[in-house]
Amino acid sequence: MLGVERRRLRVVCSAPGSAGGSGTVELVRRSLRLPVIAIGLIVGFVAAACTSVPSEKLSVPLPTTTVESEPASVAEVDSESTDESASPPDTPAVAGELAIGGLEGVVVADASGAVVRSTFPSGVATQPTWSRAGDRAISFVPSATGGSVVVSVGDEAFVVGARRPYFFFSWSGDGAYVAALGPGPRGTSLDILTPEGALATDETIDTRSFYLAWEPGGDDLVVHLNDELFLLRNPRDLKTRESLGTPGQSFLAPVWIPETRDIVIVDDGDDSDEGRLTRLDVDDRSEEDLGPVRGGVGMTVSPDATRLFATHGGPDSERRDEIEISVGSAGRSVQEPRAASEVIVLETGDRTAVSDQRSIWAEWAPDGSALALLQPMSQGARWLIADERGLRELGTMQATPTFARDYLFFSWQYVESPRIWAPDADAIVYAAVEAGIPGIYVHELDGERVRVSDGDVAFFAPRPDGGTSSPA
Repeated sequence: MLGVERRRLRVVCSAPGSAGGSGTVELVRRSLRLPVIAIGLIVGFVAAACTSVPSEKLSVPLPTTTVESEPASVAEVDSESTDESASPPDTPAVAGELAIGGLEGVVVADASGAVVRSTFPSGVATQPTWSRAGDRAISFVPSATGGSVVVSVGDEAFVVGARRPYFFFSWSGDGAYVAALGPGPRGTSLDILTPEGALATDETIDTRSFYLAWEPGGDDLVVHLNDELFLLRNPRDLKTRESLGTPGQSFLAPVWIPETRDIVIVDDGDDSDEGRLTRLDVDDRSEEDLGPVRGGVGMTVSPDATRLFATHGGPDSERRDEIEISVGSAGRSVQEPRAASEVIVLETGDRTAVSDQRSIWAEWAPDGSALALLQPMSQGARWLIADERGLRELGTMQATPTFARDYLFFSWQYVESPRIWAPDADAIVYAAVEAGIPGIYVHELDGERVRVSDGDVAFFAPRPDGGTSSPA
């Protein structure tokens, strides 16, 4: 369960920002203990209680304040928790670090919940997001004066005054920039931050609907503004945009195919219920038809760039059991939809049905060996694992209000950034409510889930060792 380790955090001052609000560096105090934050329960759309594993409580209650003293022993902290029922559950044998939201300050813990490092600006950390190398995590900590962007990297912490209350972070493929979305005059605004959380440019983009995708390994950015796509080749120059067309809004975030200049979008230009999955080269604008999809579409590309998972309205009910082949671009054959959740081979267009139900979250394992899917039930939601063994249920859950409201409703925007998968693909992490109490659960694929921490959302770092190179 949650442990404590004394670590010194060295304050590193970033360059002053603009008058817009990025640049005030605050003092980072030495952390001693992980405090508990009271989290108000909000009714989410995922309403069922978790039923697969009995409720568990932390054996050592977390202190409510930060104290400048040596850590007390377990007996001193929890003298009343002596009965056998209060003993901690088995610690998951999972490698990896967790960035946890919903706690006072920014907290990074290992998979058992033991604190690795923490930073304590006054306020509750939100939107914890790892860089793609897994060497640093960024969060937003709101306050009465506007809030701060906090970046935790090793024994260092950067705390910078925020231009706006950010509700989404996404690191560029090369780690040189962070795209930060927050409320703006038209609905949503984009700011570009440095790896230390300061503004990289005073420029911003304001629009209503805003989704984005970074070039894997680089810093080109594709943005989906309302119904139009744009390519930005320089994140510091947000005024120079190349239009990639007007595909519509039946999809949210475009997905970039690794080691290519291609993205996958949905073209529904005729406003019909059926759109076309399209592979688009952002440089020469050449297109390749990947076949039809129906209704709203969510998608994600496998790490090896060979397969696309897509969830959508599924096949036409009048021809549900038929597999039709149509001629796509350049005489290439593509298949009709087979299921509401399916995998499409990018090279051939072949489709494999995964589930007849739509998925509200889908994430490839780091090695591409499996998919973790979340699907709604009449009450609650269930996690499913799809791999060479087939499709199996891992467990059911009631999402924390934060995970439901801030992540599940926008899951196809987040699919390239947060990682519920452990780096070794042997477990997932998620935030759930059990018996009215929110917490962080690590669920091994071949075991039961374990409550490892308080909090309302958590994500694994891409690498178990906090390395500075991108995972293979």
